[in-house]
Amino acid sequence: MRKSYVIAAVFTFTLCVWMLSGVIFSDSGAEQESQAFGQQDANQKALFKVAVQTMTAQQTPLFISSNGQVEPNRVVQLRAQTEGQVATISDKEGLAVSKGDLIASIELDERELVLAEQQALLESRQRTYKRLQQLAKQNYQSQSDIDQALTNVKASEAAIARIQLDISRTKITAPFDGVLETLLVEQGDFAQVNGVMAVLLEQNPLIVSVPVAQQNVSRISIGKDAEIALSTGQDVIGKVRYISPRANEQTRTFLVEIEIDNSDGRLKSGMSAAAKIATETVDAHFISPALFSLNERGEIGVKTVDDNNRVQFYTVSILQSDSNGAWVGGLPKRANVIVSGQGFVSTGSEVRSDNTNNMLSGPSVSGAGN
Repeated sequence: MRKSYVIAAVFTFTLCVWMLSGVIFSDSGAEQESQAFGQQDANQKALFKVAVQTMTAQQTPLFISSNGQVEPNRVVQLRAQTEGQVATISDKEGLAVSKGDLIASIELDERELVLAEQQALLESRQRTYKRLQQLAKQNYQSQSDIDQALTNVKASEAAIARIQLDISRTKITAPFDGVLETLLVEQGDFAQVNGVMAVLLEQNPLIVSVPVAQQNVSRISIGKDAEIALSTGQDVIGKVRYISPRANEQTRTFLVEIEIDNSDGRLKSGMSAAAKIATETVDAHFISPALFSLNERGEIGVKTVDDNNRVQFYTVSILQSDSNGAWVGGLPKRANVIVSGQGFVSTGSEVRSDNTNNMLSGPSVSGAGN
């Protein structure tokens, strides 16, 4: 009987010890787990928090920008090729003229009389030549006389051609469709040979002439499109038609001519113009200047956050810019760019990032410029 009491007491004691050890160990484990979570939370709070935006590269056409002026396709000084008193002048100064229109004329004076005289002399010499040919058939005329008669005929024909050419030169006509910019003579003036009578402009097409820096000229080719912003506020599209093969000795720039259509005549030459000439299309990111940073070597770049929440620095090249920002190359196709707090973190440091999930969008492609 006493033995059973002892066994029961031992059993009860063992059970109590086992229960108490479970509570102790449980409390100890909970305490350790709580300490671990607290340490992790503390580490998280110690990391600097930055805001990032996910940016994807866009296909972006690049341009070379330059300022120049609008010029006529051709400027021609109409000069007198014979002398005499000005008989008539055109009443279309400042207006459009067509090819062949009369601009001015010079008095014929004695030219028609000289022509009639030469024509009569030619007829006489032709008759003499025929008569000598008939006599030669009967051996009554030497060959030398016949040759001299033929020479006289040819001389008269040449004299007539010269006087007819001189008469044709008394009329100054437009060599092409254009605008009669200036008449430099008045009716009654005496025109000298090679004297300027008028100035004619060809206004269609018009030419925009711009200088291009020597480091950029190799990026341009004939036929490239160009956007032209005129000083009047008008915007037109043109094509590159000429690139100078030699640089200007003073400025080291190359002259580039862009042809624009002016078939309706609404554009005028002499205006200033800003040209953007298309070069190539590249993958680029549109970045606000506020996001740029400098590394220890003074290079411009952008800070990003990688998949391990580590800060990365990418050196970038500014391809072109406008008032809203810059198109840059050098970033990965898709990048988590730090948009807030980049000045407080260094390359390689671990951060907490808050992605705004708001893709940055640049301006329209045509709006980008140098």
